[in-house]
Amino acid sequence: MLTRLTTFLALAVCLVLAAAMPARAGDAPVSLLIQAAGSVEVSRDGTKWTPVTRNKFLFAGDFVRTGGDGSGKLIDQTTNMAQTVSANALLKVEADGVKAQSGTLSNPQLANADLAGGLANRFAEAQRYTTVRRSAHKEGAEIKLRLAQQVVLSASFPELAWEGVGKQYSYSLVIDGNATAVPGIEGPLVRFQVPALSPGKHSFTVSVLEGSKKVADAEKEGQIVWLSPAEDQALSADVAKIKAAVPGDDFAVANLLDAKGVTVAAMDLYRKYFDANKDDNDMRPLLIKAYNDLKLHELREKEAQVYNEKL
Repeated sequence: MLTRLTTFLALAVCLVLAAAMPARAGDAPVSLLIQAAGSVEVSRDGTKWTPVTRNKFLFAGDFVRTGGDGSGKLIDQTTNMAQTVSANALLKVEADGVKAQSGTLSNPQLANADLAGGLANRFAEAQRYTTVRRSAHKEGAEIKLRLAQQVVLSASFPELAWEGVGKQYSYSLVIDGNATAVPGIEGPLVRFQVPALSPGKHSFTVSVLEGSKKVADAEKEGQIVWLSPAEDQALSADVAKIKAAVPGDDFAVANLLDAKGVTVAAMDLYRKYFDANKDDNDMRPLLIKAYNDLKLHELREKEAQVYNEKL
């Protein structure tokens, strides 16, 4: 009887905590706070405040306040309209935008389009991959290698990636029927810098070798889309615009590259961002989705576990 009562009470506590949990765990960010200067703070509940030290995504239920010397700019992630925040302002983030409870917000003006870059849709999709599903590949188990369905590469962003299956194995990468040997590595991520290809689509596949013996093939071919020099130059120009708009923000650049399908480079910048900002768990699903898009199962599972532990 006591055990049953204890179980019931534990369940009740879990339900109360779940009900109290903010919607942010599944909802896309409403706004991006950039160019914070002076005294600018954010809060999840309007009582405990944290100084803003970097560009920050804001979710429904968040609050922002500025001091006498404080200012910043908010970019709506749905409309991509920007508003400047005045000094001595108190703002509440609601599902349909940011509202000023005191102080003022300027009239909306169109921001750099790539600062939103389809983030809301990708964030919603990313929630599908945040569940910890199953253990990684075990020694001696059948090798199952999956490849990215499509990845965009260029002279500026030439790296291809797939999941490593063990340091004892090497790989044969075949692009348009041409094979290249790729050494085995320690760890879950194999990288290869693809030599320049003609602009357009190219099929690729990977075989797993143990010594000279082939032991597995990728389940399906993937596709590389190689950008033309003009397309590569345009992408680099877009990256430069983002860096000028939000200096030092690796996440913003990653978001742009992710939206353009340059997933390997986006993954690298997401990783760099979360290494430097381990507390920013809200946006971690975007890294998890990048791992999933690249079929990096082990890395996706580990990151999903981190995400759920920090919720």
